[in-house]
Amino acid sequence: MTTGQWWIVALSEQLAPGKTLAAVCDGRQLALFRNSEGEAFALEDRCPHRRVPLSPGLVKPGGLQCPYHGWTFDGASGKCTDIPNLRREEKIPPAVAQAYPVAELNGFVHVLLGDAARSGESDAELPAAAYRAGGREYSGTAVAGIAFEEYLDVMLDGPECLLDFPGVAITDFFLGDPRRDGRHLVLDRGAVWKGKGIGPAFVRDHPLLVRTRVPLAGGDLMVELLDAGERALVTVLVAASANRRGTTSLAWRGFAHAHAGDAPLGWRLRRLAGSAPFAVKSMIDGRAVAALEVAPSRDRRPVASSAQERSFA
Repeated sequence: MTTGQWWIVALSEQLAPGKTLAAVCDGRQLALFRNSEGEAFALEDRCPHRRVPLSPGLVKPGGLQCPYHGWTFDGASGKCTDIPNLRREEKIPPAVAQAYPVAELNGFVHVLLGDAARSGESDAELPAAAYRAGGREYSGTAVAGIAFEEYLDVMLDGPECLLDFPGVAITDFFLGDPRRDGRHLVLDRGAVWKGKGIGPAFVRDHPLLVRTRVPLAGGDLMVELLDAGERALVTVLVAASANRRGTTSLAWRGFAHAHAGDAPLGWRLRRLAGSAPFAVKSMIDGRAVAALEVAPSRDRRPVASSAQERSFA
């Protein structure tokens, strides 16, 4: 488990005012809630009184009320603010639920797990800072039956196992080696419009490329479909984090750009009809994943391990 790291934990629209949301992020069980003023909070999903889940509770003016004995905890500090039937002469005990800093940006809810000193950082440091919707958005959430680290590796070794661009075939032809860009590894691979063929072996002029940006720390993955001039056709931000029992929590947003390049007429018509330009797979083909060669992901593991070691230092 990494420390001092901002994670995307949910989509903003999942957290309605006065409602709660149970989530698992980087293996930690969280109770998210939004007050009547629209501010979002995150507490450990365990009441410090009897260690029962807080997420089924009620949002009150003083915070989140435990559904079992009615203790209420402030979302920002985690301090207990109210206990039902407490006599006037009795003081509220110093019970505190673990609270986590929360920030919202570009339609994503972020939580800071670990070093709270980072909570004062600017929006530019948040995982969703690089995402700017430029068209009709498509979003979703899922829990995928694959371990978190494997999900990141597969996004480098075989992104076609994890997402799909309808009308596009992603090839296994790498356009160069993985390169480091900040805290991400970036890899380009060729792609073609389906039905147009892929050309002779070894001499392929790919009309499209798929660019994957996989994090060395955290779980924000950016995937783009680009034309031959590297102008974006589709942009997708997938937020991944470790869930329980070897699964991975996913939340994503994406859109098609106005620029359509040399896209076939059918692809353009599907966009006009409102059809989603991408699909993030929640049901992952285990056989397809097992058949992948471990290739570009080898460049991520050593760097990721050293980055994790530095986070504990």
